[in-house]
Amino acid sequence: MQGFFHRRYLTLVDEIERKFPVIRWRQGDLEVWPLARMELYLDMYWTEAGGPRPQPRPFPLRSLARIARPIRNAWRSRHDLAHFVAAPKPAYAIFLGDGVSLDFIDGSWRDRFSEPLIAALERRGLNSFLMQNGDLRRLPWHRPTYAANLIAGRGYRPNNGTAIPLELPDRTEVVEFLERNGVHSASLDRDQLARTANVVAATAAEFERVMRVVKPTLAFVVTYYANLGHAFLLACRRRGTLSIDLQHCAQEGAHKAYGWSAVPKTGYASLPAIFWNWSETDAAAIRNWTGRLERPWHRSLYGGNTQLAPFLGNPDTAAAAWDRKFAAVGDGPIYDREILVALQPIGGHRAQWEVLAEQIKAAPASWRWWIRRHPASTPLQDEEYASLLSLRVANVVLEQATLLPLPALLRHMSILLSLASGSAAEAAEFGVPAIFLLEEARGAFGGLIDKGLAAVVPVSAIAEVIARTPKLPSRPRFNRAPDIDATLDELQRLAGDYAELCASGRTKL
Repeated sequence: MQGFFHRRYLTLVDEIERKFPVIRWRQGDLEVWPLARMELYLDMYWTEAGGPRPQPRPFPLRSLARIARPIRNAWRSRHDLAHFVAAPKPAYAIFLGDGVSLDFIDGSWRDRFSEPLIAALERRGLNSFLMQNGDLRRLPWHRPTYAANLIAGRGYRPNNGTAIPLELPDRTEVVEFLERNGVHSASLDRDQLARTANVVAATAAEFERVMRVVKPTLAFVVTYYANLGHAFLLACRRRGTLSIDLQHCAQEGAHKAYGWSAVPKTGYASLPAIFWNWSETDAAAIRNWTGRLERPWHRSLYGGNTQLAPFLGNPDTAAAAWDRKFAAVGDGPIYDREILVALQPIGGHRAQWEVLAEQIKAAPASWRWWIRRHPASTPLQDEEYASLLSLRVANVVLEQATLLPLPALLRHMSILLSLASGSAAEAAEFGVPAIFLLEEARGAFGGLIDKGLAAVVPVSAIAEVIARTPKLPSRPRFNRAPDIDATLDELQRLAGDYAELCASGRTKL
């Protein structure tokens, strides 16, 4: 993959938004450009990766799968019926997880970004309705969970003949602009955009059915721009429900989905009303574009990284318990270096992983390597780094590296190594430097690299870099995140304001 794909994409969409009327691409109340923009990113990604972009199964097969899905869900949940939710129910807050940001802790899967908020709401006597994307292959759940794949199945209508016509001014000119810049995006074909918009609009209608029962005051989503996120947000906008995107990865002011050069006067209905940010820096980057809106259709909110907070500064009881679990791994000597290898299910890098495996074998026995599978990785994806997962030496930790939460590991690490993982930003909170193996990381994590918190290093040179790294880097001063209860109070206040804003916006359209 070329080194500056990410930056190239951001440059192109910035120019498109400044030159062309893409904010007027719409189908009824659905603005199409946010969908098209993400489709463009995926087209460019797969072109750079050198492989064909995966395509959905033919519509007849998807229709059959939709009919069978309730039965399949029940069958897969047969050993976890205590957490199987068959139908929506009223709740103060509704959550849509991405099905990927999950941790397997104490024998069950929990949403790493939603869980702290659900627990905080429970302490206030407020209940939540949790939904997850995916196909229920990660069971049991930590909490009762509704399978969002039921909504996805009902909403898949790509050939809806009654769909509202598309308005795509200058679409041809946008396509020609991309072609002149060496980018071919099949997803910007008019028929393809129509199919994409039809699916999102129909899925939003299905989410509205759910929300009529749940009647939430707040609606949270993880990874708003993927899977069902756009449809969920459109449903929230239609109902005037305050939607909040929970930051799930480093943004650095250069994330593909969190910066916009042009936004309609009434915002984008398929974008969150609130962006919950980990840092004031990330929140300020969001304000750079939301501040141009005449009315607060989109806002940023510094709420902090609720997953990390217990592990930073003086540990609370939970963090101390994880420290004991970390210390209990293995009964060998005290190690000079603790190296966390964050595996990513990205194809095309098997050779690099194989070189790394050989380096681990040749490294000093006093270095301990924690090989951490991505919690969402599939057995097929595991084949890409099988050379690492098959290591059976005393100073390599495999299973426990995935069972322990990422923050519990980072508290004790000397260095983090990955292709280009966003966990580098979380490592920086603990003072742990990061090694990236891909030049592509410069596009997404240039800020960390410029600050000296990360570096791009050839896999052949990592042993030399690790040897220069102290066992425990200096921990930066802890900046305690805002009080979660105060943040929830602010969201409840904003929920009323947002409902009034949506009502007034509808009367002016």
